[in-house]
Amino acid sequence: MQVDISISKLYDHLTKVLICTGLVSFTLSAAPSNKALEVLADKLPVETMLKNRSDKSKGLKNGNVASVVRAFIPAPAWMDDNAEAIWQRSPGVYKEGDNWIVVFHAAENDQNVKLFGDFTNGETGAVSLTQTPDGKFWWFKGSDEFFARSPLHGDHYRFSLVRNGETITMQDPAARWVTHSGLDSGWSKIYLSEQYQWQTSDWQRPAQSDLNIYQLHPLRFTNRNSGNAFVQVTEELNANGHNDYINNLGVTAVQMLPVNEFAGDFSWGYNPAFFYAVESSFGGPDGLKQLVDTAHSNGIAVILDVVFNHIGPGDNILDQVDAATYLDGQTIWGPMPNYNNDVTQHFFVQNLLYLAREFRIDGFRFDATNTIHNPNNFAITQAHDGGGWDFLRQLYGNVKAYDNNIWFSAEELPDWEGITADNVGSSVAGSSHGPMDSQWVDRFHDNFKEVLRGAHLDHLFEVFSHFGDSWQDATVYTESHDEVGNVDERIAKVARDGKGGQMAQIALAGTVMARGTPMVFMGQEAAEETQFHIDWWDDRLPLSQYEESNGQQKLLAWYQKLNQLRANDTVSLSSGDSKVEYIHDINGIAAFSRDNGKYLVIMNFRGTDWFDYDIGLHGGYREVANTSWPQYNLTNSAEVSRGGWHAQYFTSFHIPAYGAVILQREFVEPPTPLVDINFTCHNGYTEWGESVYAVGNIAQLGGWNTLQAFKLEPTNYPAWSATLTGVATDTAIEWKCIKQGLGEVYWQSGDNNQLITPVESAVVQVEAWF
Repeated sequence: MQVDISISKLYDHLTKVLICTGLVSFTLSAAPSNKALEVLADKLPVETMLKNRSDKSKGLKNGNVASVVRAFIPAPAWMDDNAEAIWQRSPGVYKEGDNWIVVFHAAENDQNVKLFGDFTNGETGAVSLTQTPDGKFWWFKGSDEFFARSPLHGDHYRFSLVRNGETITMQDPAARWVTHSGLDSGWSKIYLSEQYQWQTSDWQRPAQSDLNIYQLHPLRFTNRNSGNAFVQVTEELNANGHNDYINNLGVTAVQMLPVNEFAGDFSWGYNPAFFYAVESSFGGPDGLKQLVDTAHSNGIAVILDVVFNHIGPGDNILDQVDAATYLDGQTIWGPMPNYNNDVTQHFFVQNLLYLAREFRIDGFRFDATNTIHNPNNFAITQAHDGGGWDFLRQLYGNVKAYDNNIWFSAEELPDWEGITADNVGSSVAGSSHGPMDSQWVDRFHDNFKEVLRGAHLDHLFEVFSHFGDSWQDATVYTESHDEVGNVDERIAKVARDGKGGQMAQIALAGTVMARGTPMVFMGQEAAEETQFHIDWWDDRLPLSQYEESNGQQKLLAWYQKLNQLRANDTVSLSSGDSKVEYIHDINGIAAFSRDNGKYLVIMNFRGTDWFDYDIGLHGGYREVANTSWPQYNLTNSAEVSRGGWHAQYFTSFHIPAYGAVILQREFVEPPTPLVDINFTCHNGYTEWGESVYAVGNIAQLGGWNTLQAFKLEPTNYPAWSATLTGVATDTAIEWKCIKQGLGEVYWQSGDNNQLITPVESAVVQVEAWF
């Protein structure tokens, strides 16, 4: 029998049936699954709905209510009847308690957005999404029963929608996991957070003062270990006694080049395609979790590099979904995000929050931030309508509200202190701070590297001076992926006088002991000379060689020693003041102090060993590191050192050729040398009540006041003696022996006795006769 049914009546009646039959787990915020519809079809008294013929219901046959309901497109509505509910959630497809959440933005005129995949029997059982009244999102919220079967970890899915009258499908721009980034052939994958069981439960994100960063590329880091990139790095972090390279360095943080999904399998990662998905060829989301978990269990934080200044030109999912909303402007690297759009801001703010929450990431480094907020940046080839500054501040404020210890660092070129300002004069997302905690200080790198290559030492005034309005503003480095990748300029390769290893040691000393947050790029610690080639190369570091080669062992030991010094006094070395104390270009000597002279770093950029070299400083120091000590000595040359076993008062220093000495102050002034004087007065015959004294011109002898004279004892009567201690050196003293009691004072006859105390500590014997 052919039946005509009014869709509106069907919807009303179906809602009542759901309530009456107790099937409250089903809602019509989206079309239910075949399974759910079969249950409903059995319960619906269809004959009561045979009214009001509708074009949409022509051809409906009795018993086939499921097909009507599936064809039904829900009216626009807010998730949870709350206009803010979606803005407080991440886009994507994920489980939230017992419900599945789907949040998707489609282009303005797109219609009939659906989710389909392994769990819907493909497009046959696709689940319709509800559009929000403002048209900005399509959404779904429902339990497992809405699908043909419960979605499983790793299930494939895509979205379908009608655009310009044609049905097309696409991946999820906020997919947590993808088979690969291909827009046409790739699939998004269901990711269940609880699939990975964290082993660390007590990790606390570190304060910035504790950060000592080692930058690495996960795929290109090591040529040993099997498995994907994350597995290989995790092996160097797990402290299992085998291949524990990172553990042994003594760093407190690893900073990885971008790990979000990019086009292809070989890349630096600065061509982002999917911002929420973790690169599948590296090991995907669980691989990243395993790496972070292992790092945290061994006291090492994990920082991710993120790219929000452009989107990769290949597999650009945001362009496919809705270029008008997500994109605005062009750079030499690819299109720019539309910073001035609330949907785009929501996408990227939630992206950082997702990474922080899901993967317990400790901080983010932002690529080329000047491109984001400066419309006149050299890399912009097509102007955009602005909004980048507010965009950055939205990121900062929202993430800091979640955890204030999540660290933000910018690659801001040229250096601009405004991006890390403590107060920018207004509040965005609850913060009046500039949008970054720290920035890569280019002037530190550029000037230091010029000196390491052979330039005048005066460049170091720019290196070791203060930067910004607080110590947190500076992330300092002498190598980075850009500086040794875009150009073939590893320090060890371009070092002055061909002294690559020695200049690497000086660079490490200057970086780790500098004010701010230090960062070293992988391989620098072993004076690696090979360029970090761009994207499609797959050259990797020979870590075993670093550990076994005699020279590179010494380089590693030097870096480990520096990191130990840093770890032992993080507050002084991160935040204490920094001052250039001495520069002499001809002699090749430069020195800077830290924390009001608590540490002194002396560097020798030329080939002369200096002994008793005067840099105009003195103090009670102990050598704590010296490149000429045997364990660090790359040339096996003679040791040029005062020893590192005990503190001594330095007025000059021994400085090895092409090397560095680090000293820690243990006292400020030298112990004042004092003299002890033993006075003896002979023939001191006395009557009852009399004693013998020494009186003289210094305070300890009474200043010629007989009532305050220095009393002697009849140690060998009639000789009287006593030792006066603590007399100043190089002091002229005049004195005499006296006898006094209750009455008259009897003085030694003749001229005053005279002496001048020695210039160094001593015991002096003096005597006189009555």
